[in-house]
Amino acid sequence: MGRRVIAPAGRERRTVRLPRSLPRVRPVAEPISSANAGFFGGGGFYLRVGILAAGAISIFGLLALRLWSLQVLQGPRYAHRAARQTFRYVDLPAPRGPVLDAKGKLLVGTQGQLVLTADVDTLGKIDAHGRWHASPRGRALLGRVGRLTGTSTGLLVRRVGRSVVRSPYAPAIVVPHLTRMLSQFLNERARAFPGLHVVSLPSREYPQGAFGTEFLGLNGEITKDELKSRRYPHAKPGEVVGQSGVEATYDRWLNGGLQRNRVAVDSLGRAVGPLRALSEPAPRRGLQLTIDAHLQRVAEQAIKDGIGFAHAAGHTGAHAGAAVVMNSRTGAVLALASYPGYNQVAAAHDPDYLARLLNGGDAFLDRATQGIYPTGSTFKPIVAEAALATGLISPYTSLQCTPTYTVGNIVFHNVDPGVFASMSLPEALTVSCDTWFYQVGYKFYVRQASTGALDMQRWARLLGIGHTTGIDLPAEAGGAVPDPTNIKRLQPSDPVWYPGQSVNLSIGQGLLQVTPLQLAVAYSALANGGTVVRPHVARALLTPRGDVAKLLRFPPRAHLHLKDLWAIREGLYNAANAPNGTSFPVFGGAGFPIKVVGKTGTAQAPPGDDHSWYASWAPAGNPRLVVVVLIEHGGFGAEAAAPAAREIYSAYFHLGTTRH
Repeated sequence: MGRRVIAPAGRERRTVRLPRSLPRVRPVAEPISSANAGFFGGGGFYLRVGILAAGAISIFGLLALRLWSLQVLQGPRYAHRAARQTFRYVDLPAPRGPVLDAKGKLLVGTQGQLVLTADVDTLGKIDAHGRWHASPRGRALLGRVGRLTGTSTGLLVRRVGRSVVRSPYAPAIVVPHLTRMLSQFLNERARAFPGLHVVSLPSREYPQGAFGTEFLGLNGEITKDELKSRRYPHAKPGEVVGQSGVEATYDRWLNGGLQRNRVAVDSLGRAVGPLRALSEPAPRRGLQLTIDAHLQRVAEQAIKDGIGFAHAAGHTGAHAGAAVVMNSRTGAVLALASYPGYNQVAAAHDPDYLARLLNGGDAFLDRATQGIYPTGSTFKPIVAEAALATGLISPYTSLQCTPTYTVGNIVFHNVDPGVFASMSLPEALTVSCDTWFYQVGYKFYVRQASTGALDMQRWARLLGIGHTTGIDLPAEAGGAVPDPTNIKRLQPSDPVWYPGQSVNLSIGQGLLQVTPLQLAVAYSALANGGTVVRPHVARALLTPRGDVAKLLRFPPRAHLHLKDLWAIREGLYNAANAPNGTSFPVFGGAGFPIKVVGKTGTAQAPPGDDHSWYASWAPAGNPRLVVVVLIEHGGFGAEAAAPAAREIYSAYFHLGTTRH
C-alpha cells in the first residue's frame, strides 16, 4: 500500500499516494570509444604525446637548419646585399690628360676642385620636358646653402636647373667652388643637408691663364643628344667630353672615363658620410701641340694692337680680328689667335659665366677658322697664278693701270685715282693696281662665256680657298668661291652670273667668302712652290709618362705645278721692300731686318669700314713662316693688319718689340 501525505494546517488538504519503492539504478562499465574520448583519453595517450613531441622536434630542427643556412652558407651574400643597400654608388668623371705646347710647356692640366652637388630627385623633380623644379623642402635647403655662401636662393635654384638641362646624368652643381673650411662644415653636418654632397671633381687648370681658347677648347658633360649622335661613340652617360678645340678632336685620347665612387646613406637615402672613390683613376695620356706658347701670346696681343692702330687711323669701328702663324712647309700651326674671345679659366670653373657665354654674343667664334670674309687684294696673287697657269697672261703681259675700268654700264674704280701707267704682273702686284686685275677678271669671263671654263675659281679652290682645309679642329667653316654654278645659293635674289662678278672677284670682292686659315694655306703653297699643306695644331700623342706614343702625320692635300711663280714672288717682295710697295712703310721703309714677302688687302665690308688684311711669308729667300692677319673694319691693310704682322715676325725672329 502507498503512504499518504497530509498537507499542513491552513492549506487545502490533498492526499498524494506514492509507490512503495523506486527501481534501483546499477552502474555499468562501458568502453570509451576514440570518437568521444578526446586526444588525451584512453589507452593511446602516450602514443599521441610521442607523435606531438616528434613533430615539435622536427619543426625546431628545420628552423635551426634554416638559421644555420642563413648565417653560415648564405651569410656573405646577404651581408653584401645589406652593404649595397647602405651605400649609393656614383660614377664621376676621371681626370683628363694634359696638353703641352711644342716646347713641352703645360697649357692644360687637371686639379681637384671641391664642389657642392645636389641629388635633383631629393630636392625636387624633373618634369616631362626635362626641366627641374625645386620642392619647398629643396628650396629651403638651397636657401640655407645660400646664406652660408652669400648667394641668393633663386640663383642656386637656377644653377641646379641649368645643370640638369646641360648634364642630366650627373649630380647637379650647386656651389662650383668650396673652401676647405666650408666643405668640412658641410661634411660634419651631412644629415642636416640631405641630398647635398661635397665632392672633389677633376677640373681643368690653365697655367698660362686665359690663352689659346681658339684651339684648346672646353669640356662638358655629354648631353642626351650627343649620346645619340656618332660624335662620341664610346662615351657613357655622365662622362665629361671635349666640346671644342683639341679637347674635342682628341677626346678619346685625353678622356679619363668614369671613376666609381660611393657614399654611405641611411634608410631614407640621405648621405651620412663623404663620397669616396673605390679605385684609382686610369693613367692620363697627354697631347703635345705644334703651338708655341710665346708666339701665341704675341699673336693675341698683336690683334689688340692692330685694333689700336686702326683706331689711331680713324677706323673706330675696328673691334675684332684673327691671326694665323704657320710653318709654310709642313702646315704646323704655331699660333692661332682670335679676338675677342672668352676666358676659359672662368668658363671651366664658373657655370654662371659659361651660361652667359652660351646665351649670346660670338665669344666662341674662332675667326681664324670659322670667320668668313672677302679678302680684298690678298686674293690677287691667287688670280695671278690662275691666269699664268692657264695661259691667260704671261709675266710680261702689259695692261693699263687707270683710275677706272668700265664693264657695260658699271664703272669700277682703282684705289689710286691718280695713276696712269702700263704695267706688267709684278708691278701690278707691287702697287696693287685694281684696274689691272679688273681686266684679267674680264678675260676670265670671256673665256668662261665661250668655253664654260671656270679657271679663276678652279685654281682658287686648288690652292685651298672656298672649302675646309682639314685642320684638326672641329667646326671649321668652308667659305665659298662664287661661280655660275653656286650663284643661286649665294645670291638667290639675283641668281645670274654677270661679267661684273668676274671683275669683282679678281680683286677679292663680291661674294667671295674666305677664312684667314684658308688664305694662309694658299700663301704657303705660293711660298713653298706648290704644296698645299694640311694645317694642324697637334704634334704627338703622349704616354702617361710623357713619352711620345705616336707622332701625328698630316700629309699634304696636293702638289701643284705653279707656272711662273717667280713673277708673283717678285711682285710681293717689292710690295714690302720697294718704295712704291703698299707695305713698304711697315717693313722695308722702317728698316725691318727680315725680308718679308707680303700683300696688303682692303676688303669692302659695308656698312662699316673696310676690313684690313695682311698675308705674307718670310724670310724671302728661304720661306718657312706664313703670317696672315685680319682686323675687322680696320681700314687699309698697311694701317692695321701689316703692323700687327710685323710684331709677330719680330717675336719669331727674336728681334725684340717693334710696336708702332
